Amino acid sequence: MNILIEVIEAHSDQGKRVVDKIAVLDKFTNSGEAMSSYKELHKKNPEKELYVAHTRKKELEIEERKRLGVRV
Repeated sequence: MNILIEVIEAHSDQGKRVVDKIAVLDKFTNSGEAMSSYKELHKKNPEKELYVAHTRKKELEIEERKRLGVRV
């Protein structure tokens, strides 16, 4: 099962996001539906830290990416 989560509290450590507190926003049996929901929610709220994760994984492993360029 895939879940759409919002990170409530997190910090960075050695290039990774360490998640301290999350909110599960929705669950999906289909990863395509999960990503569509993520894209729609992210478009409306780009300031929120959102992720799609699979429940079979015991830990979230989120690598930070440096963003280059100017967003308009």
